[in-house]
Amino acid sequence: MRIRAYSVDGWGTGCLRWDDDGALVGHDEPEPGARVIDRGASPADADGLVSRLVAVLSGAVDDFLDIECGAAADAAGLTPFEVEVIAHVRRIPRGESASYAEIAELAGRPRAWRAVGTACGRGVLSIIVPYHRVIRSNGDIGDYGPLGTPRKRRLLELEGFRAL
Repeated sequence: MRIRAYSVDGWGTGCLRWDDDGALVGHDEPEPGARVIDRGASPADADGLVSRLVAVLSGAVDDFLDIECGAAADAAGLTPFEVEVIAHVRRIPRGESASYAEIAELAGRPRAWRAVGTACGRGVLSIIVPYHRVIRSNGDIGDYGPLGTPRKRRLLELEGFRAL
């Protein structure tokens, strides 16, 4: 496993993880006060991806659609439905949102909105996959896993979305 740490003013320290074959398998969002030590030689494109993440957390626009998520989905043991959820979440434009129910319907299982929440909660490659753009049908932003609602609200506001 190769790990590349990065730090963003006002956000904290995060890290990207690659397997030994150079496939991106994880992203831990920046957390204030976190300490992550780089381990192993990062792939050649690591600096570029770190620069892109830092830019997005500073307000730049990047949809990350060129980033392959397959290895991360495999490493996390995602189901085919969860992989489809990720594909639909990745298509939500910056500054917009979709409900858990809307994503469930797009994925062909309209009653599986809780399963969409579970898939989003697993957070494979967060920010690269904009899980923060998935909200409740009533307009409430909902939770954002261990980082909580304030982080989700901050990411949405950074993108120009005004949450309830």
